[in-house]
Amino acid sequence: MTLPATADVVIVGGGILGLSIAWHLTRRDTRRVLLLERNAPAASATSRAAALLTRARSDRATAALVRRTYDAIAELEAELGEPLDLRRVGTLHVAGSPATLAPLEALMAAADGEAVEWLDAAEAARRVPWLAAETVLRAAFMPADGFLDPYRLADAYGRAARRRGALLRSGVTVTGLRTAAGRITGVDTDRGAVAAPLVVDAAGAWAGTLAWTARVGLPQAPVRSQYWITAPDPRLFPPDHPVTVLPDAGAYARPELGCLLFGLRGRTSFVLDPRLLPDRIDGLDLGDSDGGWETLAEGAERLARVFPAVMDTGIAHYVSGLSTYTPDGRFNLGPVPGLPGLLVASGCCGAGIAASGGIGQAVADLAAEGRTAFDLAAFDPGRLGNPAPADPALLAACAAARSGKTAG
Repeated sequence: MTLPATADVVIVGGGILGLSIAWHLTRRDTRRVLLLERNAPAASATSRAAALLTRARSDRATAALVRRTYDAIAELEAELGEPLDLRRVGTLHVAGSPATLAPLEALMAAADGEAVEWLDAAEAARRVPWLAAETVLRAAFMPADGFLDPYRLADAYGRAARRRGALLRSGVTVTGLRTAAGRITGVDTDRGAVAAPLVVDAAGAWAGTLAWTARVGLPQAPVRSQYWITAPDPRLFPPDHPVTVLPDAGAYARPELGCLLFGLRGRTSFVLDPRLLPDRIDGLDLGDSDGGWETLAEGAERLARVFPAVMDTGIAHYVSGLSTYTPDGRFNLGPVPGLPGLLVASGCCGAGIAASGGIGQAVADLAAEGRTAFDLAAFDPGRLGNPAPADPALLAACAAARSGKTAG
């Protein structure tokens, strides 16, 4: 397909964030929106995500972005005339010790009117058959939460954006940002330049190196995310059991077609120098050639305390991919200080699917009006300076942020 020479907005990256931004932009006005993706849409981090849409967040700004995602799902279903199969099974947040009870109570206190049920150990174990009741000090259940197939949601954003006139071009590599007189003027690609007064960097693991072509340093790095899927056991893993968050074990879980999908934090996280990333992550060495068994073995004891049957449950699948993490665990979202015309949507720390609707709306607001009702102050891309993409201290801090994460 021919690449247009000009656009009003160029979005770099066809993952769930770029596709959401494209849809939200086309809902606002008739400006020419061009999305460029090197590979197939939603083929990298998006398609490998666990996609937990948990509303309880440690800060209200992120919670607002997640709430918008739920609204966006309903709007997409109406617009496309088809269900996206959101599984509203709720989320069970489990505190197994005084050390995690206080943060859980604070998390629920900040839930801004969301429905919350406090459960005792027996009721928590009744709802989650594999959970050891004796490891539950207190649990909070949020019934409105759920999960869905992240690829289906991303595809829905993309199809709805196309219907409204956005141009989505795959197989196009953006090689750099174009600037003149201190502002963005477009992008360079392997098929020629595209002039545009506004560019959105939603390139995921590659967002930092793209920004650096304009000497903009984003505080983020690509870090391995991973999860496992057990063999089927409908008795232990009924399809309606809730998403379960277990900070004492450094784990989360959700049902998956009669199996259990679970993630487990390692003591250390595998981080990559973004300059060395290939065009595609398929076949990329993520330090897990053992199929994730090292991480699983490292966390087996703490996982077995809350999930005793794990030792007898077979592992059917292992999935790994790249997420972008920041040193402080906050997104990079909004305009770049000192470079008009560049907006960033990246560094989502594993919450990109859940926040995709809010991120799309916020960036569309900024593109159209230069402001948004969402509070993005904590997500300022310039808040931690202007680090080079491969700065060793930056990479170490991003890896530590992943290892220290306690939520899903």
